[in-house]
Amino acid sequence: NVYKEIRAEGTEILSISSDTQAATKQTAQQIKAGFPLLSDTKKQAIAAYNATDPLNPGIARPQYYIIDETGVIRWKFLDVRTGGRIAPAKIIEELRKL
Repeated sequence: NVYKEIRAEGTEILSISSDTQAATKQTAQQIKAGFPLLSDTKKQAIAAYNATDPLNPGIARPQYYIIDETGVIRWKFLDVRTGGRIAPAKIIEELRKL
């Protein structure tokens, strides 16, 4: 289980979506996430991290961050399009480099 591996590194993972709480909850159940999926319908966090999809401002583009306990971004992956994802193993690899 990838989530357990990430937690074993002493870290937490979460996902932020522009979907409603109900839609986000349904997605979490469908994919059996095992980690927190948060709803940001006002797009405050999405805007703060410049994650708005440039071609469709109604949705967020995929982004991954490793933020340390002091709030410093230690690693990031920013995709320019929706649908782009990286393998969970890559996130674990980057965590282990810290």
